[in-house]
Amino acid sequence: MSKRRALLVDNGSLEPAATLALRDLAELINAGRKEKVLPVSVLHSNKVDPALLRGEPAVIFEQAVRQAGSDGVEELLVLPLFIGPSRAVTEFIPKVFAENAKAGMRLKVLPTLFDEDGADLACILEENLRATGWKKGSGTVLLCDHGSPVKAVTECRNRLAEALRKELKLSPNQLIACSMERSEGAEYDFNEPLLERAIQHAEGEAVILMMFLLPGRHAGPDGDVAAIAKECAPAGVRWKLSPLISSHDMLAAVLGMKLDHVPLPKNQAVIAGYLLVGGLLLMPWALQYVLPGWLQNKIWRVLITLAVLIPAFFYWARRPRKA
Repeated sequence: MSKRRALLVDNGSLEPAATLALRDLAELINAGRKEKVLPVSVLHSNKVDPALLRGEPAVIFEQAVRQAGSDGVEELLVLPLFIGPSRAVTEFIPKVFAENAKAGMRLKVLPTLFDEDGADLACILEENLRATGWKKGSGTVLLCDHGSPVKAVTECRNRLAEALRKELKLSPNQLIACSMERSEGAEYDFNEPLLERAIQHAEGEAVILMMFLLPGRHAGPDGDVAAIAKECAPAGVRWKLSPLISSHDMLAAVLGMKLDHVPLPKNQAVIAGYLLVGGLLLMPWALQYVLPGWLQNKIWRVLITLAVLIPAFFYWARRPRKA
């Protein structure tokens, strides 16, 4: 049993399609990977009838934490299937872990998909936009997310909109960032405009560029986003939905790289340190039997030892490791 376990964690949904898509994404990430990442939801999915999930019940994060404790896992690695730092990632996951983890078990939450600059997401969104048949001048692009009570999440959407406008050479009127819904109150005005109002300004053949990861109640072909578009699109404006982010092959590769670049665990770093010290002590002694006579001087043996071991140590400690 591995001392580390990786979980691919989404928000969760009562729609079977969301859990099935999460599992399919985990399988893509796991291709060629020794230790498999397990698909898990924050909430909701465990209420879905297993008969609708190929006979296998969905697992929520609380259950996964308890199972990891029973299996003797020492570190739980969370790979968040979230665009930005939502409260599910920053608050709920750490809270549930603290309440259910066995003493001594550690939690490491990797960066969300936007990460530092959202470059990978921008690339996926651009290709999903082009997959609809959109061309510059054909119509308005509506970059639509769910809407969040966390301003930092909406800022991820807005920065992605700016990146896409720059790449595609579009004006703010040609690419509008909007939300499907929002919380009540002036403090949540940062979600504006809502899709229902943004689509009123659309021209030509509008494309709703979906900032949704998995299919479900909101993002399905007959979901809430589509219902809003049907009801609110002006007469004469045709519209279509882009593919979801999870449908793009690049997403699995992006998530896999996050796992591959997890820093060396502390216990392994300690072992590496012991090996380095042991090498520093033993290698000069061993070199006297293999070096030519003019390098037999003790100083030369120490210098050669340092020149070999120190770069090797840092290379080994920093190289990507698969979870």
